[in-house]
Amino acid sequence: MTLGAALPVLGLVAPAAAQPSPMAPAVNGAASGGAVIVVLKDQHANLPLKTSGAQRTATTRADQQSIVSDIKANGGTDVTQLVSVNAVAAHLTASEVDRLRSNPAVSQVVPDDQILVAPAASAPQSSAAKLNPKVCPTDPSKPLLEPEALAVTHTETDVKGDKQQASLVATGKGVIVANDGINALAGNPNFVRADGSHVVLDAPDYTRDASDGEYYGDASSIAGQGLVTYDFATELPLSGLPAGCTFRIKGVAPDASLVDTSLIDTPPSSAGQAQPESESQIVAGIDNAVVQEHADVISESYGFRQQPGRYSVFYAANDAAVAAGVTVVVSSGDSGVSGTVSSPATDPNVIAVGATNTLRLVSQAYGYSNWTNNNITPLSSGGAAPNNRVVDLVAPGYGGEAACSPTGSDCPTNTQTEAFGGTSESCPLVAGAVADVIQAYADSHNGTKPSPALIKQILTGTADDIGAPADQQGAGQLDVYAAVRAAQQEPGGSAKNLLAGLSSPSLIASPSQLDVTAAAGASSQSVTLYNTSSLPTVATGTYRSLGDASQIGKTVTEAVSAPDPSLPVPAEGATAAKPITFTVPPGLDRLNADMITPDPTNGTILSFTLVDPSGKLTQISYDYGTPATRAGQLGSVPNIQHVEVTAPKAGKWTAKVLWANGRAHLQSAPNVPGSYTGDISFRVTGQHYVTSLAAPLVILPGHSSVKVPLRIAMPSAPGDHPESVQFVALDGARTSVPVARRTLIPSAGGAFNTTITSTVGRGIGQISTFNLDVPQGKQDLDVSFHTADASADNKFTFFLIDPNGTVVSRATTPTTDASGAPVADATLVAPNPVAGRWEIDVELNLTVSGKEFTQVVNGTVGYDQAPAPAPNAG
Repeated sequence: MTLGAALPVLGLVAPAAAQPSPMAPAVNGAASGGAVIVVLKDQHANLPLKTSGAQRTATTRADQQSIVSDIKANGGTDVTQLVSVNAVAAHLTASEVDRLRSNPAVSQVVPDDQILVAPAASAPQSSAAKLNPKVCPTDPSKPLLEPEALAVTHTETDVKGDKQQASLVATGKGVIVANDGINALAGNPNFVRADGSHVVLDAPDYTRDASDGEYYGDASSIAGQGLVTYDFATELPLSGLPAGCTFRIKGVAPDASLVDTSLIDTPPSSAGQAQPESESQIVAGIDNAVVQEHADVISESYGFRQQPGRYSVFYAANDAAVAAGVTVVVSSGDSGVSGTVSSPATDPNVIAVGATNTLRLVSQAYGYSNWTNNNITPLSSGGAAPNNRVVDLVAPGYGGEAACSPTGSDCPTNTQTEAFGGTSESCPLVAGAVADVIQAYADSHNGTKPSPALIKQILTGTADDIGAPADQQGAGQLDVYAAVRAAQQEPGGSAKNLLAGLSSPSLIASPSQLDVTAAAGASSQSVTLYNTSSLPTVATGTYRSLGDASQIGKTVTEAVSAPDPSLPVPAEGATAAKPITFTVPPGLDRLNADMITPDPTNGTILSFTLVDPSGKLTQISYDYGTPATRAGQLGSVPNIQHVEVTAPKAGKWTAKVLWANGRAHLQSAPNVPGSYTGDISFRVTGQHYVTSLAAPLVILPGHSSVKVPLRIAMPSAPGDHPESVQFVALDGARTSVPVARRTLIPSAGGAFNTTITSTVGRGIGQISTFNLDVPQGKQDLDVSFHTADASADNKFTFFLIDPNGTVVSRATTPTTDASGAPVADATLVAPNPVAGRWEIDVELNLTVSGKEFTQVVNGTVGYDQAPAPAPNAG
């Protein structure tokens, strides 16, 4: 008998054996090894990434030394040491991951995921018809200003006498903006200033002009110089336009400087296809931009799909940059308007940007003499994210023009420019606006730069409400002139600029959006409003949300056919079915148009355009899917097209059904008509806004802030119910504050449902999120789902996530029963659920069957419904 075993018999107490430290978690498959990131516990938040960059680098390197040595000694490869997040990325074996998890300095091990750095959002399309002369300058020596976004955002215009131009106040001078792929375009003539100096700082080769099309677009949007004159006859070679229709390309902040966040020398995309960069590579680029290049702004026109339960090193790196005083701007994604916002745009510390239409160039190319701007572009990712965030604001993201180079990847090989769009355009436009705001604030505040939080408040507070739902537009569309004027008038500014505020009053709200998750009933919230004017004013607040949709006219079904192959294909696309007309009644606030194609091959690429009663091109639907590449394979076409129009003009509208994908690149031939010979169905619905009083009278002294109490009504139905608070002052100032309302599923359980409305076949499908406060003492948590359509191309994935963010259960439909028949029902079970707030996600997997315009997914929450375990026979 050992001494230890004898001690209890003798009545003595043995000393407690040392307990090993719990192993750090390895999540989302990282335990299997491969490309992983080892995250350390001490993140050194007390050492700001920018002002204490050298010390933070030295400190994290010291922390990581033993980890790196262990990795190299045990066969690990491709080691990358990170700073903004104290972590080490490497390729490891499963046994090495297991060993590192026992290291007490390690917090967790996560996969080093691949993030798609997408090319420009739109695929090439042609201009087969002559452009209307309306798009051309009367004098070729005075070229048209591109992109049209500059005029729409009040940055700069060709209109003489227009004083509301941000370029008259600020041009980004003295501000450094970081963006991927910048070094490889340093030699492009549009990024050389009039004095011969370069826009790009610290480029290794100033003769190089061979970046990716995506990054040319980003750089042009931020700091294009507008000194190179291009000709549409050359740049749109299929337009048939004679020489002399000239234009120039300028950015929102032409005097800002650019630095490269990428540490990879080769462009990431080729032939228009998105290519991945690892998460660690992107984070290392953020480290370099902030610590070495001292960037003031980071522009990120990329992200990754929402992954429930996933720890994001990228997300944490952005937070570290913001904490260091760097403003981070992120595109929301190009996956459609309903529940598709990608990460890290969901981070409340960044500025998340959606997209709107500017249709001047596209309209002229397609033969329209007039057009309508400022509708949400159908590709723009919107809706409430799983963490109940919505986009902060929107900016033009369709119908732009950017510098490019035939030697760059994903650039047209026959022109010096490219058509550019998507939230990949919107994001750098806002990043340029940030640079302008920083300069305007610093110029009027003795050189002090504003914080990222204040910049965000200024941009959202001065955004133009464009009448779109709060979860699509956020606070509204970017207004650069209003933003720089408001920056001048923030507290502490010079007397000269404060007095100038009389001519441009505004209301700056803090917080810039309200994210409310609560039980049905009412929730007390508040917003603080700052009056930038030196004069007092009075404001009122009104809640605004969309009412139920009602169908306009009848559903129309049309046969699709291919045109005569001997006929030329118009730039807009060949006609695929008879035009559809419908009549819009007066006073409608919102129009929704949908087209479905019940094609089980998921291979039919069709889109439609909407033309208003006066002949204006108003909307173009968007299809990112692709047909199958080999026999027996399914394509990725979503089978549904969806667009929305704000305050549509009353009268007879026309929908043109086309063999086209709806993407507006204008340098090459149009889409080849397909062979589908089935039907499409088309439906139009309309909605009115429902309003109620939020704040009857708010007295705002000059240059002062007032806290405004709000009582947010939480609807009875579980799920998301976006609304906004519209504040309007007597002096003309106004602002829109989005309110993301999420009603909890009752703790006792019960029924809930979500309506699936659209998909563009790109990135992620619609995600609907529900939250539930689970009480203590339950044997199991049970969630069941039912979808009416069990088609093979109508897939859903369901997630059940505990309060710690761990995916406890997941299921996918349709499945098959014993006889092979499709089953659309699914059940998720969590045994012994911990008390706290749980998350339920319903995710559409990119395509639909095309059999219905919308789908309702029904769910039910219950407890203690799983079969009890059999008694232990032993």
